[in-house]
Amino acid sequence: MNPGPRDPSVLHLQPSHRSTEIWIAGGGDPQRCRRRNPNQEKFPRLHPRMIPLLLRTGFYGIARVTSLQLDWNLISALVERWRPETHTFHLPIGECTITLQDVAILLGLPVDGEPVVGVSQAEGGSWSDIVGHVFGQSPPPNRFNGARLQLSWFQSIFPKLADDASEEELIRYTQSYLLQLIAGTMFTDHSGGLVHCMWVPFIQDLEVCGRYAWGAAVLAYLYRELCKLWAWERLPTISPLRTNHSLIDEAFWAAHPKGPLGSRWLVRHAFSETTGRTVSLYRPYNEKILSALPAYCFTGQDIWRYRGPLVCIFIVEPHMADRVLRQFGMIQTIPTDAQYSHEMHQITLKGKAECNWIQKHQASITIWMSRLDNLAGGVVGDGAVTEYNNWYTDRTRRFHSCIGGIHVYTVSILVSELFINLTWIHELIS
Repeated sequence: MNPGPRDPSVLHLQPSHRSTEIWIAGGGDPQRCRRRNPNQEKFPRLHPRMIPLLLRTGFYGIARVTSLQLDWNLISALVERWRPETHTFHLPIGECTITLQDVAILLGLPVDGEPVVGVSQAEGGSWSDIVGHVFGQSPPPNRFNGARLQLSWFQSIFPKLADDASEEELIRYTQSYLLQLIAGTMFTDHSGGLVHCMWVPFIQDLEVCGRYAWGAAVLAYLYRELCKLWAWERLPTISPLRTNHSLIDEAFWAAHPKGPLGSRWLVRHAFSETTGRTVSLYRPYNEKILSALPAYCFTGQDIWRYRGPLVCIFIVEPHMADRVLRQFGMIQTIPTDAQYSHEMHQITLKGKAECNWIQKHQASITIWMSRLDNLAGGVVGDGAVTEYNNWYTDRTRRFHSCIGGIHVYTVSILVSELFINLTWIHELIS
């Protein structure tokens, strides 16, 4: 029994993929998931006066979903279906992925705008000087680890925003909140309680901050790190049941704009017994759901079908909308060749203390700046053409475990035998 792919032209990294180890050994090393701010009490408290600033910067939506609890088992299962060659999840019925549309609707982040790219070194002084210019005081040297600054320093100088705080104090507290949101929720890494100072220039001017495509940057980072909100909406048979027990301060949020779609999961969850194969719901956002969402969730919807590179500082990852046309209400056809770059995947911040990423990623930035000219298109409709189904079956990993493969193989034999017997009975009766 061949688990696939029979044609390795697409999944050319299969020998080193986790699914190979699972097939051979029945399992692999346990996956470890990471989140920076599991204790919401340590996260900066929101003040009503911050809301207009969060809306202006584009961070309001994601600020409403920071308390979401993660489902480690679900994330681990999805990671095993994730293919870095195509930046999609390979499911039995076809490819699926997290798109700019998902980021906009679920998190409310702006997906259109200037690319989030800059330099990783302090320009015009030290990082201590730059932080001091933005926040009114410079951190002591023992608060730094190279170019990274302890988040606890912000918590010590901005423990709480007073009701009678000045406009300057309000702005600085909000800037501190944004940095902790960036480091603790949007772009987590292994640094543990630190934030890279390269993010400080992006929040220095809140008006300019709102012009960046933060949603596109988050998606590029997610592609690299590899998703839970996405899975709950698009894989409904494995999603929990939402209860009426809210996990947020409803009285606080009642006076402010609605949250993005992801905020509806900020309730206690219940699980029911589910059986049968999980089927991906390619169009989970029906008209009823979309009509109830705030306007900021639709900012940049003209580029939801963008096909090209996404940029996030040192990261460049492709957004391949043409591989998941069904997610945009179009018939899936055989996609163009995947844009995989081993060189790009190897780029990190290590040893890049003085790198100008604008220059290094100029080719990708140029494509992004003409994003409206790089949209995936197709015929409106449901499903996929027969040619695609045949093409996909030969190029995907059909089975991850021997047990799963045996079950499917056994069922296929039983169905074939049943069909033969029914045909024989029909001929006998005739």
